[in-house]
Amino acid sequence: MKTADATAVVREFGRFLSLVEAGQSIRITKHGRSVARLVPDRDFMAGKEAAALFGGYKADKLDRAAADAIAASVAELDREADDALAH
Repeated sequence: MKTADATAVVREFGRFLSLVEAGQSIRITKHGRSVARLVPDRDFMAGKEAAALFGGYKADKLDRAAADAIAASVAELDREADDALAH
């Protein structure tokens, strides 16, 4: 994956868009910190490819809270389904 500063992406957007169109992913940084990714638009991405794409992502507190809430909701749905099947 290529890395580029946001200023360079703005200045040379056409060139970066061509790279993405050719299948390349671009990590965009601002003041040295990763802030976004420009990735090819696809209907499906293989698991290994997705893992490689987001492997460097560092979750913040809000991300972890959202993931915990989703996991709790899924667990509750599983319990409800198990209870319904038990009757």
